[in-house]
Amino acid sequence: MKMKKLIAQCICIFGIISTVYTGEKEWDSFVLTLTWPVTMCKFCNLANKKCVVPAKIWEIHGLWPGYSNGDCAPRNCSISHPFNKDEIKDLLDQLNKYWPNQLPKRPQYDFWAHEWEAHGRCATIVKDTGTELKYFNKTLDLRLINDVGSILSSAGISPGKSYELTAVEGALKRGTGGQPLVLCGNVENKTWISEILICMNKSFKVTDCPQPNCRPKSRKKTLPPDDPCEEMVFYPESEKELY
Repeated sequence: MKMKKLIAQCICIFGIISTVYTGEKEWDSFVLTLTWPVTMCKFCNLANKKCVVPAKIWEIHGLWPGYSNGDCAPRNCSISHPFNKDEIKDLLDQLNKYWPNQLPKRPQYDFWAHEWEAHGRCATIVKDTGTELKYFNKTLDLRLINDVGSILSSAGISPGKSYELTAVEGALKRGTGGQPLVLCGNVENKTWISEILICMNKSFKVTDCPQPNCRPKSRKKTLPPDDPCEEMVFYPESEKELY
């Protein structure tokens, strides 16, 4: 079956809001999405969902196939097998550290299963992400290469303070080699840094992120939040700021 027949349902390239899109072209880029766990848990608490901060490091949300022009991206492809937890059993230590499930009431494998079903199966047309094991292993490798916490710290941007968005973006561009997309959550008259999106081509060379062209009619709130950031952004430091 040709790829164009398999890509039928798409979401915005950055997972901002779900929408249905019928497309025939093959996707041409990846988005590595990293989440700041303190912000994630802040908004979980606001939504009355129990959340834990396993470690104050930038965690993986996912590695998503997409389009370099910002069009709606493929989702829920059927070109590979459904999630099989046995295939990633040798990666559990790394997954629990860098790609943890922050919602303790959900099954351990639930988050990874979702990311594989929604995004990973679409990625199997690329050799380095051609199997479930390769997909998760490659995503972990990309997280280690793109250590945004160290990049920000080296630029004098540390948790606990507010910064100009342009300073955050500039530090990330210098550190990764491409213009990132920084997403936020708005609460208590502050814009909290929520996610950092790093875009790359199919060869995993970092590129500038496009602005998304996928515009649904209605907006659905997500966890972690993915609102556009204001000119000043707050980089929360610890659990004490959650309540």
